[in-house]
Amino acid sequence: MQAIVLAAGKGTRMKSQTPKVLHEALGVPLLGHVLKNLEAVRIEKPVVVVGAGADQVKAYLGKRAVPVLQAEQRGTGHAVLMAAKALEGYSGDVIIWPGDMPLVKLETLKLFLRKHRSSGAAVSVLSAIRLDPAGYGRILRRGGEFCGIREELDASESERRICEVNTGVYIFDKKKLFTSLKRVRPQNKKNEIYLTDTIEILAAAGDVLKAFPLAESDEGQGVNSKADLAEVMKKLNERYIREHQDNGVTFVFPEQTLICADVKIGQDTVVYPWTFIESGVRIGSGCQIGPFAKIRSGTVIGDSSVIGSFVEVNRSKIGKKVSAKHLSYLGDAVIGDGTNIGAGTITANYDGKQKHQTRIGKNVMVGSDTVFVAPVSVSDFARTGAGAVLTAGTVIKKGQVAVGVPAKTLNYGKAKS
Repeated sequence: MQAIVLAAGKGTRMKSQTPKVLHEALGVPLLGHVLKNLEAVRIEKPVVVVGAGADQVKAYLGKRAVPVLQAEQRGTGHAVLMAAKALEGYSGDVIIWPGDMPLVKLETLKLFLRKHRSSGAAVSVLSAIRLDPAGYGRILRRGGEFCGIREELDASESERRICEVNTGVYIFDKKKLFTSLKRVRPQNKKNEIYLTDTIEILAAAGDVLKAFPLAESDEGQGVNSKADLAEVMKKLNERYIREHQDNGVTFVFPEQTLICADVKIGQDTVVYPWTFIESGVRIGSGCQIGPFAKIRSGTVIGDSSVIGSFVEVNRSKIGKKVSAKHLSYLGDAVIGDGTNIGAGTITANYDGKQKHQTRIGKNVMVGSDTVFVAPVSVSDFARTGAGAVLTAGTVIKKGQVAVGVPAKTLNYGKAKS
């Protein structure tokens, strides 16, 4: 199976210089959500129709897809025609999916594929039931059987009262798709070539047509404005949190917690309110996160660790049973098991040109308001005094105690100068 993703639209209602499909929904561009599901059903190198902001979209795609340009936006049918050459030599079914529709679940996509294949249809459409269908094309049925789609601007008063709408996700037999598209003429109020007009052409030819309503109509929501984007993010966040809850994670106040895509959290971890966890974060089991914590991409947190109030962790590896309970920034840090991070600790990882790493060993006691001016290395069982500033290049050996500004080691106990 192949796929065509429609990503050429200007998105004028977004009021943005960023192409609509590149606006992020919880850490992943809208287009990325679509591509991820296509990849999950083993559709490699889908064809992505680009137009507005084409260079930006192509840069994002890299080698994940085959971009084709729709230089002039003349409707969905015209966009699909631009993909014809890229699909030469391929025969079979083609999924068509808007690049601004990220809520379709993987299991929904798989079910849609199975239903289409078993039906023997020339085209299948995902539909949705909406109490307010305004703005959507209406699904037309005759005797209960799907027979056409009417765009809202061209719909009659009775057709506008129909609550079953087109989501814009289709599966076509490739040959019949392009044969029927070549017969479509822009005879509508927008003077565009509508992909939906192929449905009545195929119906007149006696082909089997199917429209399968979504079990959850919210999955059919697209993004045309910043308000739509906010609504989509809210629904994705609710979905992600529910998945983590099903896996044994406790959210004290889910409505005040934000979880991005591709986050893994272990069982019996408790996430407190006003916590923001970015995409790609890995958190172990039995941890406490928040309240008011920000865990940024590239971070791994070991089992039974505590990241508390107003603590930000960025691109860091935190060991097991680490405690950072208050008012700290840990960026580009590697912190060993059992280490305690005192309140107000800062890893000053940026020198104005590049980022540097702070390495802190196991069972280290970091005093309040310690500043690590990276690169810094602190070995196991060492300590820093309150307010210590460890300047760039400092190395604290095992068991040493560092105090002062700039920090120096003390000569007592295990300490060695």
